[in-house]
Amino acid sequence: MLALILGLGGLTGEARAQPVDFGSADDPREHLQRVWWRRQSSLDMRTGLSLIADHWRAGIGMNLNLVRRSVTARLNGVVRGGIYGRYDPDTDELYDLVRLVDFARYNPPRQSRFYLRGGAIDRMRLGTGHVVNFYSSRVAWDRRTIGVESMWGTPLVDLYAFAGDVRMNGLVGARVAVRPLAGVRSLRMRSLMFGATYVTDRASNHPDTLGITAYNVDISLNALPAGDIRLVPFSSFAWYPAYGKGLAIGASVESDNFIDLARFRLRLAVYYSGREFIPGYVGAFYMVSNPEARIVDSHRYLVGDRQVAYEGVSLEEALGGNDFETEMRLLVWERFEFWYYFRRHYGTQRLSEMHFRLYFHDPRRLRVDVGVDRAGLRGFFSLFNNLGDQSALAFGLHYRIAGPFWLFANARYTFEYVGTGADGIDHYLIQRRFEPFVGIRFDF
Repeated sequence: MLALILGLGGLTGEARAQPVDFGSADDPREHLQRVWWRRQSSLDMRTGLSLIADHWRAGIGMNLNLVRRSVTARLNGVVRGGIYGRYDPDTDELYDLVRLVDFARYNPPRQSRFYLRGGAIDRMRLGTGHVVNFYSSRVAWDRRTIGVESMWGTPLVDLYAFAGDVRMNGLVGARVAVRPLAGVRSLRMRSLMFGATYVTDRASNHPDTLGITAYNVDISLNALPAGDIRLVPFSSFAWYPAYGKGLAIGASVESDNFIDLARFRLRLAVYYSGREFIPGYVGAFYMVSNPEARIVDSHRYLVGDRQVAYEGVSLEEALGGNDFETEMRLLVWERFEFWYYFRRHYGTQRLSEMHFRLYFHDPRRLRVDVGVDRAGLRGFFSLFNNLGDQSALAFGLHYRIAGPFWLFANARYTFEYVGTGADGIDHYLIQRRFEPFVGIRFDF
């Protein structure tokens, strides 16, 4: 492992102030500048085949990476058609123009503690993740929303905020973290931090539905304040006024910038949850599994008379229990990421979940990107079962064939909207996609 880290370290640019650990701020997939002073943009024009569900179509698309002094951005769009006609979700509403924005980021001065990004929200965690953990606004790809996330920090206070949709009609959250002893001489006491988080969902199909509003307070302290590595025990209490409450206790060993090479985190935590509470409920599947949307059992829906049976456990149905969480993350700046998260639920319901990220990038030849989210698991060995209806997968491959010619392959387990029931609940069905494209890359 050490040899791998040192080898990848040789690929990185010169040391500089590294991004904050919030949302997609340090997502290596969104690092477009190979060195800080080089502003080289690129355009990929690609074409190929697109398999969505059981229909093949032809597709043509573009991917534009823009690098400017204060802004980096990626625009990404595909139009598909074939013997079944054009693929309607590509161009059936004005908001599809907004969806062309994969992300746009403001690049502040090098020592600034400010972060601003617009784009589809992914890997969003607020505070300890007791309420918001791996939240994504792109899990239903054709209905993905473009949101905004921002952070501003000083030695005394950090402020965080995000919105799942720039129209501000969906999920929004904010957090304030205060270090009241920031001015004292003791490094350990200076690190004492109190945090408060607020999350609410502004979307509502009808007024009788109990929406999501949650509060979370937490406390943490760096118990090992010497050097680049920290030992941070923490405690968190969260509650939904309309539902239940839960307690979390844990600790992490972490470093934001280990020898100017990498960021890592090892975390263990235990959760004690009452009825109508699920840790990290506003997570990877929240967009398709919440009080107003549910995932439907694909077998019952597609076979027979389209019976609707819901997958997953709602907050109202949650019986409580205990959970044990394990997390490991290693990020070698701009080139490699390994992130594994598993929360094992001890109770009568299938509430264990897993998240996995793997990324490798050699700018001259290859980029591989894997993301897996799974919920509704019994235990660790459930990971070896086939992907079920509570699964999301994203696989991306960019491979340079020769000169400016590249292979672009993408695969997804995502969700499609299949209607609204008589009870006002939106129904989502798992959807499989595979798109092998070839194209030309122009640098300018």
